[in-house]
Amino acid sequence: MEAQIKFLSTKEVAEALGCSLPTARNIMMRADFPLVRVGKNFKVSEQAFIEWSKNRRV
Repeated sequence: MEAQIKFLSTKEVAEALGCSLPTARNIMMRADFPLVRVGKNFKVSEQAFIEWSKNRRV
């Protein structure tokens, strides 16, 4: 059985970074952020977010 990829929402990214939703949206719009658009929603894979946050300073 394949492992499922977990995606984080904007709200979950805001909680993880300890910032507001508008700030999380701004961060997610950065060119270096591993953003995935699903319709009008913004998502990021949990693993990609962990790797991005290890290598970046917000």
